[in-house]
Amino acid sequence: MNHPINNILAAFVVIVAISPRLASAEADKCAGPGPELTNFSPALPPRPSPELPFYDSDDKEMSIADFKGRGVVMNFWATWCVPCIREMPALSRLKELVADHGIDVLALSVDRGGAKVVRPFLDKQGITNLDILLDKKGYVMRKVGITGLPVTILIDADGIERGRVRGIAEWDSPAVIGFLKRCIGPAAPK
Repeated sequence: MNHPINNILAAFVVIVAISPRLASAEADKCAGPGPELTNFSPALPPRPSPELPFYDSDDKEMSIADFKGRGVVMNFWATWCVPCIREMPALSRLKELVADHGIDVLALSVDRGGAKVVRPFLDKQGITNLDILLDKKGYVMRKVGITGLPVTILIDADGIERGRVRGIAEWDSPAVIGFLKRCIGPAAPK
């Protein structure tokens, strides 16, 4: 005779047997970023990205929750940061290359002068497709534990931080784009 407790135990055994494989597959999607991202550190374990406020050039408050359902490459930079300036063109190209793959590129400036400093800087650099986003007084940067620039946080379509890249990267290289699509891009519909 089939006893209810036996059914519960059987279900538990199945869950325990399947869970490690699923957890491993989930972690593996961000494994092996390639030589272009040697400065990538995975978030172990992956953790929810804090929904902290940042602002657009019109002072409209935003948060990572506004991008739910899309992967996010969230770069922290400043106009006075030489490595940041070097990687801005690649981030700009990346935005165009991954937009159709469900990934957004957000470049949050920590400049104290805000949009009035960032806008002319981007114009002078010929970068027209990155939105002007501001981390007022470095609030988000401090809350997520960033102590130097540039740093880029990779957030998946479920709002989970998958890892960070410290320093500059070849953001527009085919290998990095493939890694980002695999690591943080939205899953294909089932």
